[in-house]
Amino acid sequence: MDRIKKYQKIIINLLKPLKNEPTDTYVLIDKEQHHYQVMRAGWDNQQHYFLRVRIHLHVKPDGKIWIMENRTEEDIAEMLVAQGVPKSDIVIALLPMYARTHSGYGIG
Repeated sequence: MDRIKKYQKIIINLLKPLKNEPTDTYVLIDKEQHHYQVMRAGWDNQQHYFLRVRIHLHVKPDGKIWIMENRTEEDIAEMLVAQGVPKSDIVIALLPMYARTHSGYGIG
């Protein structure tokens, strides 16, 4: 199994349990472009509608997993490592390039 397909399976298995939140939560899976999101929608105090990306992961053509967004308390990078993804294959896109070199993960 090539690395992209392997990581796709890991990501999907990782994101599906995160759907259990009190508001409407959706797991969006784009197997063609390799984008994976967890989104929430609902009403704040019945006055303000919201639609937010909670997590966005992207597997780039080189097989590296880019964490584009993580608005959860979960350490997605460490969850990926626990599933066998090497740290060098995880890029914390939320960090500026100069900070990635000190993150312990891939730099891109």
